[in-house]
Amino acid sequence: MKKTSNTKKIKLESLPKIKRRLFKLWSEAVRERAGFKCEFCGIENKAININGIATKIDAHHLVSRKIKDFPLKFSIDMGVAVCPICHKWGIPSFHRDPITTITWLIKNKPERYNFVLNNINVRIDLDNRAVLAEIEARLIAKESLDLNKLKAIEQQFPREIKPKKEKIVGTLFEDLNAPVEPKSDII
Repeated sequence: MKKTSNTKKIKLESLPKIKRRLFKLWSEAVRERAGFKCEFCGIENKAININGIATKIDAHHLVSRKIKDFPLKFSIDMGVAVCPICHKWGIPSFHRDPITTITWLIKNKPERYNFVLNNINVRIDLDNRAVLAEIEARLIAKESLDLNKLKAIEQQFPREIKPKKEKIVGTLFEDLNAPVEPKSDII
């Protein structure tokens, strides 16, 4: 097919860029659901904390967001809105003391604890653009993820995976164990 001046190649948005946008939407949805206040200690966004600093409410993942193909990383049910002290810096904080975190979660948010516990092993291809589009729609609507629907989308629109190029075996010098024949023209 000849390229004409009217033919343009459509460039897709990069997957890392899409995922960064989804994390921002996730964070906003988690903080909004909590009314922009810490779910652990109750301090409100922009209120002056014990250090005399205006508080900025963070969104904390209950399970690491670095797990590959783990759709719960984008589920608002897997997040907790917390102030920086409760998130990272306090003695009982979500990063420093996981036992306090789990105990608090079981006592105060058992539905979130059970959701995460029941779906911890779910894996969905998060490089599938149709799946990411559904996740984005749910986050914009501030709704929980429907994991069954994501699985169905993944099966309906399987991602084409390009075969990896074969690695060339050998080196620049081919066989290093082969005997080297001296050249007669070198003195």
